[in-house]
Amino acid sequence: MLELSLRESIRLKSGEIAVGHLLLGVLREGEGLGVRVIADHGLDVNAVRRAVEATLG
Repeated sequence: MLELSLRESIRLKSGEIAVGHLLLGVLREGEGLGVRVIADHGLDVNAVRRAVEATLG
């Protein structure tokens, strides 16, 4: 998950790994507990991804 977070940070051309990048790493992994918790709370995983990316710029 940390490697995926780093990849998200690089993809977004960030100079750091912020909390949002960690969440994007969890979402990118796709099958873990984090994604299940998000989905179980009725949230659209893709909508969460878009919202986080918009916040990170």
